Amino acid sequence: MDLQSLGWNFFFEEHFQPYRPAGLLPARVAVENGSLYSLIGEEGGMTARCSGRFLHHICDRAEMPAVGDWVACTRRTATDRVDIQAVLPRLTRFSRGAAGPETSEQVVASNIDTLFIVTGLDQNYNLRRIERYLAVANESGADPVIILNKTDLCPEADERLADVQAIAHGTPVIAVSAATGRAVDQVKSLIRPGKTVALLGSSGVGKSTLAN
Repeated sequence: MDLQSLGWNFFFEEHFQPYRPAGLLPARVAVENGSLYSLIGEEGGMTARCSGRFLHHICDRAEMPAVGDWVACTRRTATDRVDIQAVLPRLTRFSRGAAGPETSEQVVASNIDTLFIVTGLDQNYNLRRIERYLAVANESGADPVIILNKTDLCPEADERLADVQAIAHGTPVIAVSAATGRAVDQVKSLIRPGKTVALLGSSGVGKSTLAN
């Protein structure tokens, strides 16, 4: 597995240098499932948990590994599992308030380069919601792109495209149809090797169809 194709770059290489002399492995978090993580590294997929040393030293939930994080890990003896020893600094981060009596930050995803904000041009269409998603994207540090899906179901697609462009403040806006293929190639052109893209939007807007 080529780390560069997963988003590894000079920033992460520089911050990983202190861990190389000890033989730690770089990997990226693909799935978080409670205390269990699925990682992808040069050797392919790995299953991981946080080491006791790591858990002892963190001070806040925001320091826990999240999807998209790059981590430094060690392989357990005589097993196919690894232990996460450190989380590398993040370039971008999507956060929310963690559940509990005290207000704390929970990082949902990190190191996203481009965020596709997907909305449907059917009953889902809502300018205020698009503005809220734009605020989330701008706060995270990722580059937003607004995707208006289901143009085939909306006779007013061109008018709504103009309305969204008016509130987008220069953010690219693409009107597409995942069903017919309209402008899908334009979306594909924004997905480049070594860059991480995430899709944000309400249920039913066509994120899975567009991804497929």
